[in-house]
Amino acid sequence: MPTSTRSLPSFRTLPRWGRPAVALCVVLALLAVATVSATAVRFSRLVTNIDTVELVREDTATTGGGGTNLLVVGSDARDGDPQMGDRADSMVLVHLSGDRSRIDAVQIPRDTVLEIPSCTEDLGSVFSGYYGMINGALGAGPGCLVTAVEALTGVQLDHFLELRFEGFARVVDSLDGLPVDLPEALFDPKAELDLPAGEQVLDGDQALAWARTRDSIGDGSDIGRMGNQQAVMHTIVDRVGERKLVTRPGRAYSFLDAVTSSVRADADLADLRTAVRLGAGLARVPRENISIATMPWEPDFYDLNRVVPSAAAEEVFAGLVRDEPVLVTPAPAGTGASTAAL
Repeated sequence: MPTSTRSLPSFRTLPRWGRPAVALCVVLALLAVATVSATAVRFSRLVTNIDTVELVREDTATTGGGGTNLLVVGSDARDGDPQMGDRADSMVLVHLSGDRSRIDAVQIPRDTVLEIPSCTEDLGSVFSGYYGMINGALGAGPGCLVTAVEALTGVQLDHFLELRFEGFARVVDSLDGLPVDLPEALFDPKAELDLPAGEQVLDGDQALAWARTRDSIGDGSDIGRMGNQQAVMHTIVDRVGERKLVTRPGRAYSFLDAVTSSVRADADLADLRTAVRLGAGLARVPRENISIATMPWEPDFYDLNRVVPSAAAEEVFAGLVRDEPVLVTPAPAGTGASTAAL
């Protein structure tokens, strides 16, 4: 077991290249699929690990000015509890520019509320829609969540990629854990989190609890947790980089197997040719041209514990539709208008 560790600063003090690591993990999942096709023939079978879905969704978005839009979801569905309805625990809208020179990602708070449109559920019945939190739309199927996100943002989505909780843990375990140096102890019974301060190596379940916790970080809100999740992903990306798994796929079979076994995607994205083409485009983007922003938000009029997009969010999403860089002016804490470049 490796003994090297790294100190993890708070989200507000993370270096500029570290804060958008959620987007990097999105890229990583696609690069893993692309890497499969570029290596030994035996790796190509890993593509068949991906669970595919057909996206039956309504036409609620504006056709954009170019580029490719991908919705990446971390869900709280568990393999051992198939009766529990899926909910989107985290959502990132990733835009790859038409000229493949830039990646802009926007993290959507799970507590965002809107008039969720009616849609066709996975089993063919009609979901009537309601006013509520966007994360619940996944329970009616990926197509319903895609419809809801398109209604919220006006951005037409091309692909859907979901990582489930157990999948996250498997990916971490395939990396032999995450070496960390926690500045203080973290305890959150709701998230099954109990970590001492100091140097340690987190296994998959511990890393998952760290990513899920609300009560042990910040103000206990979903917005605060999003910053913590970015720190977790930053650590994963560093771990992959240290092991050179993407550039040396011969050493990466267990990692690739964990990634491809832990996701479900739309059938087009799971096609080897599509994955290779998109993965190659993502891989060409320079680090300094990758950015992630938290959706600018304001409290919901009907429930101050929920959020809705602010006027600034409308400009962000309109920029994505026009295939323009995401530019969010840093705002006072609590407005959700923050962005960083890789």
